[in-house]
Amino acid sequence: MENIRLTLQDLLKNKKILVTTAAALLLFVAACVVYQGKQNGGAEEILLTEEDPGAPPEESVQSEASGGENENPATIIVDVSGAVNNPSVVFLPEGGRVYEAITSAGGPRDDADLRDINRAAELRDGDKLYIPTKEEGEITASLPASAGRAEKYGDANGLININTADSQELQKLNGVGPATADKIIAYRTENGAFKAVGDIKNVSGIGEKTFEKFKDMISV
Repeated sequence: MENIRLTLQDLLKNKKILVTTAAALLLFVAACVVYQGKQNGGAEEILLTEEDPGAPPEESVQSEASGGENENPATIIVDVSGAVNNPSVVFLPEGGRVYEAITSAGGPRDDADLRDINRAAELRDGDKLYIPTKEEGEITASLPASAGRAEKYGDANGLININTADSQELQKLNGVGPATADKIIAYRTENGAFKAVGDIKNVSGIGEKTFEKFKDMISV
């Protein structure tokens, strides 16, 4: 009987040891599971916050979205002549206005006649802008109020009036380019209106041969 009791006591002691060991193992396994879960969660956070190496930089995306607002605007070139302080070719941003071209050419001279100039008009690339003098303006003002562009710069026969024609009209004459047209305008500004068509030969650069090319196209 004593042996049986000892065996039972040993079993009870061993059972306590086994229970304690099993409980310890369960706690260890649980701790491992929790630790592993935390590790996996941290890895996911890293994966979620890590930038895609193939994605474009944020600044590049914003730049593309803005549609290239920082790009330089297009430029137009305008030839400004006549009664301005610095007749020249000027560079303006696309959509530039007449007043901007005049300012870029040194501003109007004291004898400039701006009455018929639309300074708010928009210019295009390659435009020619001529500012008449007050004397030229008076000649124009003396024409009938009903006179159209053809009458203003020419006559009833369709000839070009060399006393009133602007640079663009003068350049329609054979052998007359922008420089020669400006010389014609400068000559009549300094010396008054031409009295006869042959007087145009007094302008520097217009000789007999050039005159013969367009003499039948002009009037005074």
